[in-house]
Amino acid sequence: MKNLLILSLAFLLLPSAFLLAQEPEVRIYKKVDGRELAVHIFKPEKQTSLSPAVVWYHGGGWREGKAGQFFEHGKILTKFGVVSISVDYRGYAGDAENRDIVRCIEDAKSAFRWVRAHAGDLKIDPDKIAVGGGSAGGHLAAAIATLPGHNAPGDDMNIPLNPCLQLLFNPALDPTHYIVNKDASPLAAVHEGIPPAIIFHGKDDTTVPITQAYDYQRAMFKVGAECQVNAYAGQTHSFFNYRSGANPYYYKTVGDMIVFLDNQGFLPQPKK
Repeated sequence: MKNLLILSLAFLLLPSAFLLAQEPEVRIYKKVDGRELAVHIFKPEKQTSLSPAVVWYHGGGWREGKAGQFFEHGKILTKFGVVSISVDYRGYAGDAENRDIVRCIEDAKSAFRWVRAHAGDLKIDPDKIAVGGGSAGGHLAAAIATLPGHNAPGDDMNIPLNPCLQLLFNPALDPTHYIVNKDASPLAAVHEGIPPAIIFHGKDDTTVPITQAYDYQRAMFKVGAECQVNAYAGQTHSFFNYRSGANPYYYKTVGDMIVFLDNQGFLPQPKK
Protein backbone atom coordinates (compact mmCIF):
# COMPACT_ATOMS: atom_id res chain seq x y z
CA MET A 1 0.00 0.00 0.00
CA LYS A 2 2.86 2.41 0.78
CA ASN A 3 4.33 2.34 -2.75
CA LEU A 4 0.88 2.68 -4.30
CA LEU A 5 0.11 5.58 -1.99
CA ILE A 6 3.32 7.40 -2.94
CA LEU A 7 2.66 6.96 -6.66
CA SER A 8 -0.95 8.07 -6.30
CA LEU A 9 0.04 11.17 -4.35
CA ALA A 10 2.73 12.06 -6.88
CA PHE A 11 0.07 12.20 -9.61
CA LEU A 12 -2.95 13.50 -7.75
CA LEU A 13 -1.17 16.33 -5.99
CA LEU A 14 -0.38 18.00 -9.29
CA PRO A 15 -2.56 20.89 -10.53
CA SER A 16 -3.23 19.01 -13.78
CA ALA A 17 -5.02 16.31 -11.81
CA PHE A 18 -7.87 18.74 -11.16
CA LEU A 19 -8.77 19.49 -14.78
CA LEU A 20 -11.79 17.18 -14.62
CA ALA A 21 -14.61 18.91 -12.78
CA GLN A 22 -16.68 17.00 -10.27
CA GLU A 23 -19.96 18.33 -8.95
CA PRO A 24 -21.26 17.31 -5.53
CA GLU A 25 -24.56 15.66 -4.78
CA VAL A 26 -26.58 18.10 -2.64
CA ARG A 27 -28.91 16.79 0.06
CA ILE A 28 -30.91 18.67 2.70
CA TYR A 29 -30.07 17.51 6.21
CA LYS A 30 -32.16 19.99 8.18
CA LYS A 31 -34.83 22.68 7.89
CA VAL A 32 -34.64 25.38 10.56
CA ASP A 33 -35.47 29.08 10.88
CA GLY A 34 -37.04 29.02 7.42
CA ARG A 35 -33.83 27.72 5.84
CA GLU A 36 -32.79 24.48 4.23
CA LEU A 37 -29.31 23.42 5.31
CA ALA A 38 -27.45 21.22 2.86
CA VAL A 39 -24.62 18.76 2.75
CA HIS A 40 -22.48 18.55 -0.39
CA ILE A 41 -21.38 14.99 -1.10
CA PHE A 42 -18.47 13.75 -3.21
CA LYS A 43 -18.31 9.99 -3.78
CA PRO A 44 -15.71 7.66 -5.26
CA GLU A 45 -16.48 6.68 -8.86
CA LYS A 46 -16.96 3.03 -7.98
CA GLN A 47 -18.14 2.03 -4.52
CA THR A 48 -18.02 -1.74 -4.39
CA SER A 49 -18.09 -1.84 -0.60
CA LEU A 50 -18.68 0.50 2.33
CA SER A 51 -16.41 3.56 2.19
CA PRO A 52 -14.87 5.68 4.92
CA ALA A 53 -16.10 9.27 5.03
CA VAL A 54 -15.00 12.72 6.17
CA VAL A 55 -17.53 15.35 7.28
CA TRP A 56 -16.11 18.85 6.67
CA TYR A 57 -16.96 22.17 8.37
CA HIS A 58 -15.84 25.39 6.71
CA GLY A 59 -14.22 28.34 8.45
CA GLY A 60 -15.21 31.99 8.50
CA GLY A 61 -15.55 33.11 12.10
CA TRP A 62 -18.75 31.05 12.60
CA ARG A 63 -20.57 33.34 10.15
CA GLU A 64 -18.68 33.89 6.90
CA GLY A 65 -17.31 31.25 4.57
CA LYS A 66 -18.87 28.55 2.44
CA ALA A 67 -18.97 24.77 2.36
CA GLY A 68 -16.92 24.93 -0.84
CA GLN A 69 -13.78 25.62 1.18
CA PHE A 70 -13.18 21.87 1.39
CA PHE A 71 -14.57 20.77 -1.97
CA GLU A 72 -11.10 20.27 -3.44
CA HIS A 73 -10.07 18.24 -0.40
CA GLY A 74 -13.17 16.16 -0.99
CA LYS A 75 -12.47 15.58 -4.67
CA ILE A 76 -9.01 14.25 -4.04
CA LEU A 77 -10.16 12.04 -1.16
CA THR A 78 -12.60 10.30 -3.51
CA LYS A 79 -9.59 9.08 -5.49
CA PHE A 80 -8.55 7.20 -2.36
CA GLY A 81 -11.98 5.64 -1.88
CA VAL A 82 -13.32 8.16 0.64
CA VAL A 83 -16.75 9.82 0.65
CA SER A 84 -16.40 13.53 1.44
CA ILE A 85 -19.27 15.61 2.83
CA SER A 86 -19.14 19.41 3.25
CA VAL A 87 -21.68 21.01 5.56
CA ASP A 88 -23.69 24.24 5.42
CA TYR A 89 -24.51 25.65 8.86
CA ARG A 90 -26.09 28.79 10.31
CA GLY A 91 -23.92 31.66 11.47
CA TYR A 92 -23.69 32.86 15.05
CA ALA A 93 -26.35 34.92 16.81
CA GLY A 94 -25.53 38.38 18.16
CA ASP A 95 -22.87 40.76 16.90
CA ALA A 96 -19.15 40.32 16.33
CA GLU A 97 -18.40 41.34 19.92
CA ASN A 98 -20.97 38.94 21.39
CA ARG A 99 -20.89 35.82 19.25
CA ASP A 100 -23.31 33.12 20.39
CA ILE A 101 -22.32 29.99 18.47
CA VAL A 102 -24.79 27.50 19.98
CA ARG A 103 -26.71 27.13 16.73
CA CYS A 104 -23.46 26.56 14.82
CA ILE A 105 -22.64 23.63 17.10
CA GLU A 106 -26.22 22.36 16.91
CA ASP A 107 -26.10 22.32 13.11
CA ALA A 108 -22.68 20.67 13.09
CA LYS A 109 -24.00 17.88 15.29
CA SER A 110 -27.22 17.56 13.29
CA ALA A 111 -25.20 17.14 10.09
CA PHE A 112 -22.98 14.45 11.60
CA ARG A 113 -26.03 12.58 12.89
CA TRP A 114 -27.65 12.87 9.45
CA VAL A 115 -24.58 11.30 7.85
CA ARG A 116 -24.55 8.56 10.48
CA ALA A 117 -28.28 7.88 9.94
CA HIS A 118 -27.83 7.76 6.14
CA ALA A 119 -24.66 5.68 6.16
CA GLY A 120 -26.49 2.82 4.46
CA ASP A 121 -27.74 4.67 1.38
CA LEU A 122 -24.47 6.64 1.13
CA LYS A 123 -22.53 3.34 1.29
CA ILE A 124 -20.49 4.62 4.23
CA ASP A 125 -18.87 2.53 6.94
CA PRO A 126 -20.52 3.96 10.10
CA ASP A 127 -17.42 3.13 12.13
CA LYS A 128 -15.16 5.12 9.80
CA ILE A 129 -16.59 8.63 9.78
CA ALA A 130 -13.99 11.32 10.46
CA VAL A 131 -14.56 15.03 11.05
CA GLY A 132 -12.52 17.86 9.61
CA GLY A 133 -12.55 21.62 9.35
CA GLY A 134 -10.65 24.87 9.30
CA SER A 135 -10.55 27.69 11.86
CA ALA A 136 -14.14 28.05 13.16
CA GLY A 137 -14.95 24.89 11.24
CA GLY A 138 -12.04 23.18 12.95
CA HIS A 139 -13.66 24.18 16.22
CA LEU A 140 -16.94 22.59 15.11
CA ALA A 141 -15.18 19.40 14.04
CA ALA A 142 -13.43 19.17 17.40
CA ALA A 143 -16.73 19.99 19.14
CA ILE A 144 -18.24 16.85 17.60
CA ALA A 145 -15.47 14.84 19.26
CA THR A 146 -15.50 16.59 22.64
CA LEU A 147 -18.58 18.59 23.64
CA PRO A 148 -21.52 16.71 25.18
CA GLY A 149 -23.90 19.68 25.11
CA HIS A 150 -25.52 21.97 22.52
CA ASN A 151 -27.56 19.29 20.77
CA ALA A 152 -30.32 20.53 18.48
CA PRO A 153 -33.92 20.09 19.62
CA GLY A 154 -35.40 17.29 17.58
CA ASP A 155 -32.12 15.48 16.97
CA ASP A 156 -32.21 11.74 17.56
CA MET A 157 -29.97 11.40 20.61
CA ASN A 158 -29.72 7.67 20.00
CA ILE A 159 -27.47 8.39 17.02
CA PRO A 160 -23.96 8.60 18.45
CA LEU A 161 -21.47 11.38 17.85
CA ASN A 162 -18.50 9.10 17.41
CA PRO A 163 -16.04 10.35 14.80
CA CYS A 164 -13.07 8.07 14.34
CA LEU A 165 -10.54 10.82 13.52
CA GLN A 166 -10.13 14.61 13.69
CA LEU A 167 -8.58 16.49 10.73
CA LEU A 168 -8.06 20.04 12.00
CA PHE A 169 -6.71 22.98 10.00
CA ASN A 170 -5.67 25.96 12.17
CA PRO A 171 -8.63 25.14 14.46
CA ALA A 172 -10.00 27.49 17.11
CA LEU A 173 -9.70 24.99 19.96
CA ASP A 174 -10.04 27.43 22.84
CA PRO A 175 -12.30 30.13 21.40
CA THR A 176 -13.74 31.49 24.65
CA HIS A 177 -12.32 34.99 24.06
CA TYR A 178 -14.09 35.11 20.66
CA ILE A 179 -17.51 33.93 21.85
CA VAL A 180 -19.97 34.26 24.74
CA ASN A 181 -20.33 30.48 25.19
CA LYS A 182 -17.84 29.55 27.91
CA ASP A 183 -18.85 25.88 27.72
CA ALA A 184 -17.92 25.55 24.03
CA SER A 185 -14.16 24.98 24.30
CA PRO A 186 -12.96 21.64 22.88
CA LEU A 187 -9.68 22.15 24.76
CA ALA A 188 -11.51 22.18 28.09
CA ALA A 189 -13.56 19.11 27.13
CA VAL A 190 -10.83 16.67 26.08
CA HIS A 191 -11.63 13.28 27.59
CA GLU A 192 -10.57 9.66 27.54
CA GLY A 193 -11.62 7.94 24.34
CA ILE A 194 -11.29 11.05 22.17
CA PRO A 195 -10.39 10.05 18.59
CA PRO A 196 -6.88 10.63 17.20
CA ALA A 197 -6.22 14.04 15.68
CA ILE A 198 -3.89 15.72 13.24
CA ILE A 199 -3.56 19.51 13.34
CA PHE A 200 -2.16 21.59 10.47
CA HIS A 201 -1.08 25.01 11.70
CA GLY A 202 1.01 27.90 10.45
CA LYS A 203 3.70 29.01 12.88
CA ASP A 204 2.96 32.68 12.14
CA ASP A 205 -0.83 32.45 12.59
CA THR A 206 -2.00 35.50 14.58
CA THR A 207 -5.73 34.79 14.20
CA VAL A 208 -5.56 31.44 16.00
CA PRO A 209 -2.13 31.14 17.65
CA ILE A 210 -0.39 27.80 17.22
CA THR A 211 -0.19 27.56 21.01
CA GLN A 212 -3.81 26.35 20.90
CA ALA A 213 -2.73 23.37 18.79
CA TYR A 214 0.03 22.44 21.23
CA ASP A 215 -2.30 22.91 24.22
CA TYR A 216 -4.80 20.53 22.62
CA GLN A 217 -2.04 18.05 21.90
CA ARG A 218 -0.87 18.12 25.53
CA ALA A 219 -4.43 17.68 26.77
CA MET A 220 -4.91 14.69 24.48
CA PHE A 221 -1.61 13.16 25.55
CA LYS A 222 -2.73 13.42 29.19
CA VAL A 223 -5.73 11.18 28.48
CA GLY A 224 -3.69 8.73 26.43
CA ALA A 225 -4.92 9.92 23.03
CA GLU A 226 -2.96 10.48 19.85
CA CYS A 227 -2.50 14.00 18.46
CA GLN A 228 -0.06 15.01 15.73
CA VAL A 229 0.74 18.69 15.15
CA ASN A 230 2.21 19.63 11.78
CA ALA A 231 3.66 23.14 12.07
CA TYR A 232 4.53 25.08 8.90
CA ALA A 233 7.20 27.77 9.13
CA GLY A 234 6.32 31.24 7.87
CA GLN A 235 2.65 30.40 7.33
CA THR A 236 -0.30 32.43 8.59
CA HIS A 237 -4.02 31.76 9.01
CA SER A 238 -5.79 29.79 6.25
CA PHE A 239 -2.46 28.98 4.60
CA PHE A 240 -3.82 25.58 3.50
CA ASN A 241 -6.68 26.75 1.23
CA TYR A 242 -6.86 25.62 -2.41
CA ARG A 243 -6.76 29.14 -3.93
CA SER A 244 -7.52 28.07 -7.51
CA GLY A 245 -4.77 25.47 -7.37
CA ALA A 246 -1.98 28.02 -6.99
CA ASN A 247 -1.10 27.34 -3.36
CA PRO A 248 1.73 24.83 -2.75
CA TYR A 249 0.69 24.48 0.89
CA TYR A 250 -2.65 23.08 -0.19
CA TYR A 251 -0.84 20.18 -1.86
CA LYS A 252 1.58 19.80 1.04
CA THR A 253 -1.14 19.62 3.70
CA VAL A 254 -3.36 17.33 1.63
CA GLY A 255 -0.43 14.98 1.10
CA ASP A 256 0.34 14.99 4.82
CA MET A 257 -3.34 14.36 5.57
CA ILE A 258 -3.54 11.36 3.27
CA VAL A 259 -0.41 9.82 4.79
CA PHE A 260 -1.97 10.29 8.25
CA LEU A 261 -5.22 8.68 7.10
CA ASP A 262 -3.33 5.73 5.68
CA ASN A 263 -1.26 5.31 8.85
CA GLN A 264 -4.50 5.26 10.85
CA GLY A 265 -5.89 2.42 8.72
CA PHE A 266 -8.64 4.73 7.45
CA LEU A 267 -8.11 4.36 3.71
CA PRO A 268 -9.54 1.33 1.91
CA GLN A 269 -6.88 -1.27 1.21
CA PRO A 270 -6.46 -2.60 -2.35
CA LYS A 271 -7.84 -6.06 -2.92
CA LYS A 272 -5.20 -8.76 -3.33
